[in-house]
Amino acid sequence: MKLPSMIKGWFNLTITPEQMMFRYNQTKKQKYLAQIVELYNLPLYHYLLSLSTKEAAEDALQTTWIKVMQKSHHYNNQNQLKSWLFTIARNTLIDELRQQQKWQWTAIEENVLVSLITHNENDQKDRLTLFNNALESLPFYQREAFIFQQEGFSISQICQITNESFETIKSRLRYARKNLKAQLGTHHD
Repeated sequence: MKLPSMIKGWFNLTITPEQMMFRYNQTKKQKYLAQIVELYNLPLYHYLLSLSTKEAAEDALQTTWIKVMQKSHHYNNQNQLKSWLFTIARNTLIDELRQQQKWQWTAIEENVLVSLITHNENDQKDRLTLFNNALESLPFYQREAFIFQQEGFSISQICQITNESFETIKSRLRYARKNLKAQLGTHHD
């Protein structure tokens, strides 16, 4: 016996991440939080790792999830959960970097940028390494904005996460792309 298509929709039990968080806030059942962690742990880790060392990323990630548990009642269901989580992760990482006194406010010198270019640019692995080095050499705020955009966030969402103006984020993205092109050369667009 076939079910009418309207009835089939009743059995679709998938819930959005925002609904998972709402249910976690209401019930405090760990299964909802576990689903959220499973969904966002790796993207958050990659984001944190792209801005810091492995140890700092791991510490910040662990602290992020602790903060999520402690402050879940602050989550506003009108916001995207992903943006809220990345905001917490970003602020946690900044705190970690400040504690470690590894915060860098100066730009990389030109001679360091030139040394990033390696021979054998045709090899895919070397190009990826070259790109990663160029990305790491960007000033923190440019790198952060660029990575958020690569994670699929819109400029408006990046503004919300970083608490910066639209024009500031556009400017950071423009300079990040300009700096990457300069470091990688025009043949790596």
